Amino acid sequence: MKIIPCPSPNFDERADNQKPSMIIIHYTGTQTADEARDIFVSPVAVGEYGRVSPHYMIGEHAEIYNFVDEDKRAWHAGRASWGDCTDINSASIGIEIWNTGHEYNLEDFIPEQIDALIALINDIRTRWDIHDKNILGHSDVAPGRKLDPGEKFPWAKLAKSGIGMMPKISKEIKSDSDVFFDKLQSYGYTYTDDNQILLTEFRRHFLPHLLNLKNVTDDDIQAIDYLINQG
Repeated sequence: MKIIPCPSPNFDERADNQKPSMIIIHYTGTQTADEARDIFVSPVAVGEYGRVSPHYMIGEHAEIYNFVDEDKRAWHAGRASWGDCTDINSASIGIEIWNTGHEYNLEDFIPEQIDALIALINDIRTRWDIHDKNILGHSDVAPGRKLDPGEKFPWAKLAKSGIGMMPKISKEIKSDSDVFFDKLQSYGYTYTDDNQILLTEFRRHFLPHLLNLKNVTDDDIQAIDYLINQG
């Protein structure tokens, strides 16, 4: 796995000497990977973007760029939370994947990009203790504010490679919906109290085929029960 150094000035120290315990996955939301790379290395705000940086970016040819050392805090998550953690940047490693995103076409991710991502995450996990539960999308930690990496991101492929979590659903089981949102909060979705946003972003990660439904379904309930039990 070849990693291309591309140092960014946009980083600082992790608060309280934290070590990475999460991986946050993003799409760039730019028309080209070069555009994203220019934003990440810029010492000033570019257009609508502030000064931002991930630790890594995977380009359109599955090349991997390294912007910030893993022991430093990159500026990729912004205002976000997961469980009791409200400084996601201090607790995480951020990985961007070039994709035009909802801003443009939200095309399918290139298979070679995902292969590179799997290799990169496996490599990162040789250095840091990162639980599958804490391999997340930007939309998981900032639901309602961010949509990336989006409903086309192949979380199931990562799970088959031993990365992240995906629920198993049985159509024969009927569940109680009364405490569904309490369970979402206990699992980690603490950024907002807006139940409809939480349901949508939970589905964007785990049940994208239900994304356009309004009400909680048995599949939603089984999914969160499975994730809590496995987590």
